[in-house]
Amino acid sequence: MATKTTKKSVTQKPVEEKVDVNSALAEENASLKTQLNEMVENYKEMQLQLQNMLLAQQNQVLVSSKLNDGSAVVGCRIFNGATLSSPGGDVSIQIPYLDEVEITYSELREIFKSPFGYKNMFKKGVLYFVNKDDYSKFNIKEEIDLSDDNLIDLLSKNSLTSIIDKVKIITKDKKDLMEMFALIYQMARLIDEKKVDLDYSVRSNLEKYFDVDFESLIANLHQ
Repeated sequence: MATKTTKKSVTQKPVEEKVDVNSALAEENASLKTQLNEMVENYKEMQLQLQNMLLAQQNQVLVSSKLNDGSAVVGCRIFNGATLSSPGGDVSIQIPYLDEVEITYSELREIFKSPFGYKNMFKKGVLYFVNKDDYSKFNIKEEIDLSDDNLIDLLSKNSLTSIIDKVKIITKDKKDLMEMFALIYQMARLIDEKKVDLDYSVRSNLEKYFDVDFESLIANLHQ
């Protein structure tokens, strides 16, 4: 009897496509690098914009501070001029004789902290504010007025006795040397500029009282 042979069928598995792993990783890395570069550039742009905004705000605050703070024009009647300095020397402003200089209020606040007594010089009129309103801003009372108009009235509208009495009060009978020299140089300048015409008696008695010669003072003014 013949034997029947059965052939087994063999199923072939499909061949899997090989994947190029290195190529995929390279593409992914390139994509990540591009994204990172974009993020860095965006961050730099944001930082630049923020810096510009902060700078603009600082400039605006600085300008606003200057506008709000304001300034005063200060004049000097001290023959050799004056130097106004803060205690630490951060602020130092020179004002020549008969000159007027603009000083910010913040600078004046620092100057008035000095133990030198600048406020007293404003009270005595050897330093002065051009704008009278500035005196009240710093709680200063102008006790002596050495302005041209006031001295012209003093020398032109009073008797000799009254003039001597008033200059005694102004100079504390010549004990306040700063005040005395400011006053006599103011008088000499008014005489030189022919803003006052003193008669012989008034002029000679003033020269005798102060022990000065107005012609010598006038010569000093022209040096």
